[in-house]
Amino acid sequence: MIVDINVQNFQQALIDASMTKTVVIFFHAEAVPECQAMSPVLERLIGSNHAQLDLARVDVADPQLQSLASQLGLRALPAMVAFKDGQPVDVLEGPQDETAITHFLAPYQPNEADLLLDEAKQTLGTDPQAAYGLLQQARALDDSAAIRLYLAEAALALNKLEETKQLLATIGMIDQDSQYQHILARLELAEEAADSPAIRELEQKLAAEPDSLSLKEELAIQLFQAGRQEEALQLLVSVLQTDLAFGDARKHFLDMLVTLGADPIASTYRRKLYSMLY
Repeated sequence: MIVDINVQNFQQALIDASMTKTVVIFFHAEAVPECQAMSPVLERLIGSNHAQLDLARVDVADPQLQSLASQLGLRALPAMVAFKDGQPVDVLEGPQDETAITHFLAPYQPNEADLLLDEAKQTLGTDPQAAYGLLQQARALDDSAAIRLYLAEAALALNKLEETKQLLATIGMIDQDSQYQHILARLELAEEAADSPAIRELEQKLAAEPDSLSLKEELAIQLFQAGRQEEALQLLVSVLQTDLAFGDARKHFLDMLVTLGADPIASTYRRKLYSMLY
């Protein structure tokens, strides 16, 4: 939003607005030519529909607004003041070119990782696979706890239980908020469901016959369906290392890799298959 500040809208357009967005106050005067040069640059960079920034123009020629410039200790025009939560957080005085203005605004605008995170949040409920991909990109740019938490949530939605557990293990105590607790509780329920009687029975049989390739293949399928992807792949690797042509082990292995898509686990196990083939 771009607004001209006056006594009537001061509270709403400046103080109240700064509680949800950063308001850039532009102090100007018609008598100062440099103000006329900076004004259109600011208007273009912030625009009328910016998600994070508002531009509030203050004409210091207005006697009712001159005190605002004095309270902020401004000594030169034009001037920009970043205003957040009802308080000034940064000031830049004097004529500035576009590069300097862009640099001044940069801390109050989202970076690429933030944009990817926002897009993933909107997508997570309807397309967790797409959200998962966006969050992986975001994490490559900024490995923050917030991004890792949402990546854990996406992984859990895709039944990637091991990855979910690994991601949650990276979250420090200070970031273990209600979202973390919710994901952890859902993970525990999913893990209980994944430890089915059928899986336990197969594990017991395999313990009794540790060299049985057919039991390993059957257990791998059950584990993968239960969200224990890496365990499943590792079992099939052990089968293929013994006999590359055993049953449908190779087909199941390739099907699992296709299902995992761009998951880093898939890349790891794809390389293992290539090493066996070549």
